[in-house]
Amino acid sequence: MKIKILTILVTFTLVFVSNAVLADSIVATFTCELKEGKKKEDVQAVNSKWLKWVRENVNENIESSFGTSVVGNQDIFLFADTYPDLNTWAATQTALDTDAASELEDMFNEVSDCSENRLWKFEPTK
Repeated sequence: MKIKILTILVTFTLVFVSNAVLADSIVATFTCELKEGKKKEDVQAVNSKWLKWVRENVNENIESSFGTSVVGNQDIFLFADTYPDLNTWAATQTALDTDAASELEDMFNEVSDCSENRLWKFEPTK
């Protein structure tokens, strides 16, 4: 009986959390290319430092992903940074405009060129 109750509670918790995470998520995407002589591992290392910094300085619920093409132009890659809401994205932009974060931008510029970006609002399908 305890296992059934625990299973039900865990299920409801996961449903609640997943709905909260997906509600009005903001995703910033960047289309980039590696600089000559750089590898995807170089970019991922920089992105990992960026993610650690924004989680410590802005919001621990920020996520970031590195995407590569399966079909099509394989010279490009994407960053997709997910924010819980628009206010968190705005707070991140403000924090990244400070001197404390300028080293992060320099590190990205050393390994990649990003030509395009978009800010998306995602809503769950009902």
